[in-house]
Amino acid sequence: MTRTEQIAQLAIDASPRAKRKKFSPYILTALIAPLILAVWWFVTETRIVPPILLPTPASVVQSFPRVVFADGFGDQIIRTVTEIVGGFALGATIGFLLGMLLSSSSRLRAAYLPALSALEAIPTVILAPIIIAWVGFGMEGKVMQAALACFYAVFITTLSGLGLAEPNAVNLMRSLGASRWQTMAKLRVPTALPVIFGGLQLGATTAIIGAIVSEFIGSVGGLGYLMIRYRGSFDTAAYWVIIFFFLVIGLVTYLLIWYAEKKIVFWRHTAITRPDLEKP
Repeated sequence: MTRTEQIAQLAIDASPRAKRKKFSPYILTALIAPLILAVWWFVTETRIVPPILLPTPASVVQSFPRVVFADGFGDQIIRTVTEIVGGFALGATIGFLLGMLLSSSSRLRAAYLPALSALEAIPTVILAPIIIAWVGFGMEGKVMQAALACFYAVFITTLSGLGLAEPNAVNLMRSLGASRWQTMAKLRVPTALPVIFGGLQLGATTAIIGAIVSEFIGSVGGLGYLMIRYRGSFDTAAYWVIIFFFLVIGLVTYLLIWYAEKKIVFWRHTAITRPDLEKP
């Protein structure tokens, strides 16, 4: 590198734009937890919120070993996670396949999309007692409830994403003799993947909600069952320990889907992480 090129590179690195690029957004993420804890401590110490509703951070920390090391706690976590994963896998698979099917036919889309949208307007929480009456208090009903909760998010994002392909690209595929399903697999699905992964993120969240709500209404185990038990005994600190585990489950779910998206939709993340590839 010549002296002139070195001076130019130093000028670029010292520019405000370069400094902004070097600033990590994870710093802001790391500051959220201490801020929340500070507000939580202030609200509980000043008794703005009664301890029966919001325990102090210290009492939650003290209750943590008592909850975690209780007999059968690991089995309860496994049960809830199994319900969430099973429901998400079932609902996401059905939503994706149905989205592909309706995207391939305008007649099917016109016939069934209004009905599916109308069914989504029914809160899944009111279906939980019916599902429990059908399949009982076992794990099957919780999986079904989680699947119903996450189905529509994956379905509608898949249907919307598959329509994002450029018409000229679709016409080119047809002119090359590609069949409808070849066009779907080689063009429409890759184009829709960023949108589909957004639906998977949303569907994972709603699957967690669906499984927990189902455990609230009727269950013989799971983290939701423990929350009902702790709430009935007014053990608010233990109740918040369970809430912490739900936060962990949600965070792990988000990171897993984000990692899968990073590996599968790699071109999108390359454009984000490589600003040198951006257009001037």
